[in-house]
Amino acid sequence: MAQQVSPALQRMRWFAVVLCMIAIALNYIDRSTLAVGNLKIRESFALTAAGIGALQSAWSLTYAFAQLPIGALIDRIGTRRLVGWALVLWSLAQAAGGIFTSYAGLLASRIALGVFECPAFPGAVRCVSDWFHPRDRGRPTGVYTVGGDLGRLVGLPIMTALMLALGWRGMFVAMGVMGLAAAGGWFLLYRDPDFSKLQKEDHDYLSFNQGSTNGGDLRDWMRLFHFRSMWGLIFGAFCSGYVIWMYGTWLPGFLEMQHHVSIGKTGLLAMIPLACSIIGSQVGGQATDWLAHRGVGIVASRKIPTVAGFVVSAAFCTVAAYTTSLNMALFGVSGSMFFLAFAQTGHWTLITAVAPHSQSASVSSIQNFGSYLGGTVSPLLTGIVVDQTGSFDLALALGAAFMIAGAFFYGVVVRDPIELHEPDGVALTQAVAD
Repeated sequence: MAQQVSPALQRMRWFAVVLCMIAIALNYIDRSTLAVGNLKIRESFALTAAGIGALQSAWSLTYAFAQLPIGALIDRIGTRRLVGWALVLWSLAQAAGGIFTSYAGLLASRIALGVFECPAFPGAVRCVSDWFHPRDRGRPTGVYTVGGDLGRLVGLPIMTALMLALGWRGMFVAMGVMGLAAAGGWFLLYRDPDFSKLQKEDHDYLSFNQGSTNGGDLRDWMRLFHFRSMWGLIFGAFCSGYVIWMYGTWLPGFLEMQHHVSIGKTGLLAMIPLACSIIGSQVGGQATDWLAHRGVGIVASRKIPTVAGFVVSAAFCTVAAYTTSLNMALFGVSGSMFFLAFAQTGHWTLITAVAPHSQSASVSSIQNFGSYLGGTVSPLLTGIVVDQTGSFDLALALGAAFMIAGAFFYGVVVRDPIELHEPDGVALTQAVAD
């Protein structure tokens, strides 16, 4: 059984997780402005589907490579400062996208957005690793991973209304202003554990972190790539990111182009699979902790929901690929996104099961590097396939294949914890057997 904590710690740690969720929600709203404005932006710049996909791919590629150093910075200076200043800068980049009048300017703003949005998820991983025992990290992981889908769920109708009222450029600027306001709230409210008053039982509960708070040096960071599990996380995340951004970039276009849904109606219908994704994140987080508290090994309790989620998600994606019915297509995409989110919570929780606490943000950012390489390939390849075939059938079938591959990498290649050692020979990986 996990140790009890004081009511004060309960409030502080869940408040921190909720703030991370809100930051991620804003992060995803800003990313999704391109998907919502898809057709209008294409009209403004006379772009093909591949051209709009290239904008998303430029963002994803920049985001992917920016992940590599950002985790190590978070491990050294903490979530509060890095995520807070990133929120300021990505909001400015978002607003700039609506101000620039050329395609080159819009492209530059998306690249800047990719650089400054990158601390959100690694920061949330470090937050959960700082505040929660390894056996208790599934539920909070399910909460912060909800942020992406919650942002799109709430953001889609809001952004659609803003675009219809102000045009796509006005939508971009309005979202940037909202982000700057949110940054002020973040700095006012978020605290790291080291700057919080804790009681004795809380220090005992968090004792697994003692002696492992330093983010290490470049040599420790490079050694992460010597582990088989690190590569399993990278390649598994590539597959996951491919599918996440297939849906994230092309869901509105899929409904409008393949099933002839109006722009106004798309904003409502797209909420259905996003709502299913939010539920999937919560169920996935509960499942990992349920298994961990019932004797399943800490790594296996995270891998089982991940693998199962990817396999079932692939089956639903196949349904969406080969139906001509709008209702069945929504059913397929909704089921696929539910189980994709179920798996995603599992693999984000898996990071803190295999990574040393001192390197939790570093491992998560390296995994996210793989995810956004997949996110770079996906929008562009999907656009090319749609241009060449005139439908989304093959694009969705490819997405299902990537999910099966993701199940293999997380299920087979990720195996043992990453064991780094301090100079005195004491392992930094958390002991979770007791």
